[in-house]
Amino acid sequence: MIYTSQTACYADDREKAIDDLGDYSCRCNPEILTAMIYALNDADEEVRAEAADELGDQFRDSCCCCSKEAVSALTCALADCDKDVRDEAEEALEACGYCIVDGCCDGCCSTGCCSSGCSNGGAAAPAETEAAPAPAPPEDPKAYFPSRLRQQHSNRKIRRNNKLANLFGLLD
Repeated sequence: MIYTSQTACYADDREKAIDDLGDYSCRCNPEILTAMIYALNDADEEVRAEAADELGDQFRDSCCCCSKEAVSALTCALADCDKDVRDEAEEALEACGYCIVDGCCDGCCSTGCCSSGCSNGGAAAPAETEAAPAPAPPEDPKAYFPSRLRQQHSNRKIRRNNKLANLFGLLD
């Protein structure tokens, strides 16, 4: 079914395969989550909606299936062009313990009126506390000092006096 959900020619077949995968438990078969996350990127909106729906069902059955990858894929699905996909992704994230708050432009969020609709008191799911380390700078400082590159170019001119250096006329 995983193979069919990813490679079937017709969207109806892919959607049915995702629906059939939902009959299994993600606790015993964690590979079905990968197939469902993959289906969130399908070209057909009905397949994407079915995948979000099945992920939500898996989260309701077992909260231990809420992986970072699934949450990330569902968060991206909140911006889908199809309303059904967005609705199913929102329900799935809420089943995982996240509160989806619609943004408001009239300033009501500063008073706290927008965060009252969730069962967990409007609190978002806990974020990771450990920050990623900053990337190390490149070891070659020539990337930052173009004057060193000009200096190397002038060193090439000195080597050009060699009798065979301009044999084929490739140097300028």
